[in-house]
Amino acid sequence: METGLLHLHRTLGYAVFFVALIDLVLVLTRARADPRAASALDRVHKFGFMMPGRLNLLLGVVLLVLIPTSDLTSWWAWAGLALWVPIEIINKRLMGPEIALAKDGGTASNRLTLGATLELLIIVTIFGLMTARP
Repeated sequence: METGLLHLHRTLGYAVFFVALIDLVLVLTRARADPRAASALDRVHKFGFMMPGRLNLLLGVVLLVLIPTSDLTSWWAWAGLALWVPIEIINKRLMGPEIALAKDGGTASNRLTLGATLELLIIVTIFGLMTARP
């Protein structure tokens, strides 16, 4: 069971990373001004990035508790958890309002590009921490 959960955690992490790339590509193309593309970006961001990312965090905590060789004082686990907080803030303050503006027919500002780029950089940082762990 632990091996399956570990593989699910890793695969879900790759999926979240891939969707973060798709988010950035959508933001850099038509999603800033086209309401239909912004609607697709909204669905991809909510259901492809945020929800699986939260599920992956929960799965990581479950793995820390389940695996007897893991230590709850592992710095890399707490750093990965702490790095998700800025993603939630970026989602609420930058991505959410700008996507809503684009969906309503307006043109999103550079804050949408900044938010998508920051989310991708944070995901890359979390990947680096999880790969470099002892």
